[in-house]
Amino acid sequence: MEPSCKLIVNADDLGFAPGRDRGILRAFDAGIVSSVSLLANGNTCAAAAAAAQKRRVGVGVHLNLSEGKSLSGWISGLTDTQGNFYGKRRARSAFAHAAFDPGAALRELKAQVETVLGHGIAPDHVDYHQHMGLFPASLALVLEVCRQFGIKAARLCAPAEPPECDPGAVLGKELRLYRRLAAQMRQTLHHAGIRCPDGIWGMPLLNRLHEGTLCTLLEQIPPGQWELMVHPGDEDSGLPFCTVERSREQEALVSASVGEIIARRGITLTAFGDLRAHSALLA
Repeated sequence: MEPSCKLIVNADDLGFAPGRDRGILRAFDAGIVSSVSLLANGNTCAAAAAAAQKRRVGVGVHLNLSEGKSLSGWISGLTDTQGNFYGKRRARSAFAHAAFDPGAALRELKAQVETVLGHGIAPDHVDYHQHMGLFPASLALVLEVCRQFGIKAARLCAPAEPPECDPGAVLGKELRLYRRLAAQMRQTLHHAGIRCPDGIWGMPLLNRLHEGTLCTLLEQIPPGQWELMVHPGDEDSGLPFCTVERSREQEALVSASVGEIIARRGITLTAFGDLRAHSALLA
């Protein structure tokens, strides 16, 4: 029997905004999205949670310590005194240098999981807004949240494509950071008994995932347990990361050509809750 390819197509940021939610739900209803992650401090979290409950879709918590407003108040090093997160760049520096209050940050992450639970959803995984889980100081908090709430699976922020596929400029620099930290993250998750995919496909295609690039990518994915992290949506004028690229990504995910490749290659669409302990991690 040929080795199988199992693919979690996870749409991030459900609960961020109405257009984003519409695109994610359509990409599940009519396309290949098989998993979503809920942004507990997002503006439309409650409505998005209710919509997800009506569908047979795996739902995780999109843990967030960098954007929007905290649910639990001030976090030294990560928010202002009103609880507004400082943003990605400052958060990354705080995580890299452990220059934040871990107790307050843990309180916030617990509040986010409790919010999702309060909407009647039992999360099957955690993942991380802007890849905050890569850093040892923040990953320790993620593992504590998983332990306290019995969450058994998490994202592994490891780019699956070879380094020569990375673009230049800012995204290329970020991908080099991910590659540098991913091996330690993999080992830490494994030792904690947290299940995770082998890596993430499509990271070099941020803002460039459309029908053509997605079809090419799906032809390349080898056997294993993988994640394809996607960000579909409708355009929401004036909101960050809700531009035409989100709409193109949504159309790719519902494309007939994409569905045909999934079927022809025998790729099984799955969710984090279906992950098994992988032999590659046990070797």
